[in-house]
Amino acid sequence: MTTSSPTSEPRIQDERIIAALAHASAIFPMWGAIAAIVIWATQKEKSVYVAFQSLQAVVYHFVMILAAFLFGFCYMCSAFAMPLSTLLFIPAGEQASGEVNPFFFVPFAFPFVIMALGLVGWIACVVYGLAGAAATLQGKDFKYAIIGRKLESYLVTH
Repeated sequence: MTTSSPTSEPRIQDERIIAALAHASAIFPMWGAIAAIVIWATQKEKSVYVAFQSLQAVVYHFVMILAAFLFGFCYMCSAFAMPLSTLLFIPAGEQASGEVNPFFFVPFAFPFVIMALGLVGWIACVVYGLAGAAATLQGKDFKYAIIGRKLESYLVTH
């Protein structure tokens, strides 16, 4: 029994298209994960190339989903902490005088900053998934930065 590398070259155009669809499904965060799982489940026995590329896409989707939950948690924490954190910028003596500390409005920006970082992160993840789709559509071996190496070494040993 020989162990073949999970990153073998695609044999036909259909394999490249199916692998590209698994990566391109990153455009739709939750539905894309389901699409990548369906592609992996239906094609894992037919093509080593498609199996590896779609499995990478599945893991990548789950990392994107976990990151979205993390950003959502950070956003909610900053939104709920905002009223309490504004109290830190009001010294007791200035409440009666009517003067406002210039840093009083800083906590109001935290939820918006976190939301903007989440949006930029999501756009970057989608672009990276589309780069994987473009590479596999050209028949190249595409590996996500950390996921690809770890997954390849896992598949070769098991």
